[in-house]
Amino acid sequence: MKFFKSFDSIFILAITLLFVYDFFPEVPFANAIPTGVLLILILGALLFRFVFKKHDATDIKKDIQWQIVLTLYILALLVLFPLLGGKSSSGISFESGALWVMILISVFEIYSKWKKVKRAEA
Repeated sequence: MKFFKSFDSIFILAITLLFVYDFFPEVPFANAIPTGVLLILILGALLFRFVFKKHDATDIKKDIQWQIVLTLYILALLVLFPLLGGKSSSGISFESGALWVMILISVFEIYSKWKKVKRAEA
C-alpha cells in the first residue's frame, strides 16, 4: 500500500511543479526538471494507478477521498499562487470557462461514485 502512496506523492509533486512553472516561469529552478518529464511522471502515475489497482467498494471510497483532496488542492493552488504574485502564462484562472467545466465534471464524478457506493452498501 505504501507503494501506491509514493505514486500519489509523485503525482502531487509533479502537479505542484507544473503549477509553479506556469505561475512563476522566472523561478531559478524552473529548468531543473523539464516540463516533459513532469508530464511523463503524471501520466505514468495515473497509468500505474489504473492498471495495478483493484477496484472494490473500499477502493471506490478511497478514490472519492483522493479526488476530493486533489480537486481542493488544485483550487487552493489557484487561489494561493496569484496571491503570491504569480500570473498563469497558460491562462488558468477562475475566469476560465474550461476550469469551471473541469470542476463541474469532477464534482459530478465524485457525486456519481458516492451514489454507487451508497447503493452497494444498501
